[in-house]
Amino acid sequence: MTTQPTRQTEQSQRGRTTGQSAARGSQTGRRPRTFRTAVGLPDETRRAVVGMLNQSLADTTDLMTQSKFAHWNVKGMNFYQLHLLFDEIAETFEDHADVVAERATALGGEATGTARTAAANSRIPEIPPDVTTGAEYVAALVERVGIHANNLRREIELAVEHGDEDTADMYTELSREVDEQLYFLEAHLQSVTPEAIPDSPGASPQGGGSQGGSPSQYRQPPERSPQSQQGGAQSRQTGTQTRGHPGTGGSSQRGRGYGRR
Repeated sequence: MTTQPTRQTEQSQRGRTTGQSAARGSQTGRRPRTFRTAVGLPDETRRAVVGMLNQSLADTTDLMTQSKFAHWNVKGMNFYQLHLLFDEIAETFEDHADVVAERATALGGEATGTARTAAANSRIPEIPPDVTTGAEYVAALVERVGIHANNLRREIELAVEHGDEDTADMYTELSREVDEQLYFLEAHLQSVTPEAIPDSPGASPQGGGSQGGSPSQYRQPPERSPQSQQGGAQSRQTGTQTRGHPGTGGSSQRGRGYGRR
């Protein structure tokens, strides 16, 4: 008679502590599974990269729904134009979520892409409740898409540090496309209300901050030895040089369209 309540209590306690480890997955109490794969990356690397990908998946899913929110609720003289633009931005993030999730599963991980997981772990702040006009929605999305764009640039560097050039290349492609969506938004403000455009929102030299409230479980940096830190510095230098020279890797693969349908 007392066994079942005890098990429920233990499950509840485990669910409350999932944020203490990047490998624990969502704060909903579900621990993401891992599967065997022939991908030639060390298990430690795959776990770290899958955790990073799931963080990006949470951010992307959140941005997709916030763009839809703007699409549904925008008011004003430019309603129809912005109604269509916000919908196109939401579709872009929907495609990106699929790309990120499939990369996580390709590495033998599990894509934790539910709405509850996104809400618990997103680094993207919520659109203010008093936003109504087209200009207000554009400014709100500029800030939020800008946070995501700068986070993606940091993810490129982290993937290179982990020795996963394929994931870095995927992030490079997504980063370019997010920058384009940010350009579509900022063009509405640059000659009218340029002060509404924040200066590098979400940019952080350490890349570990959470913009959406409580710290994200996915962003806890792994412990690294002095030897691995030295190797990471060399990888960053090599990765920077590689991304800047087409035909040598990095951004040279951007046109291949990962996961596109």
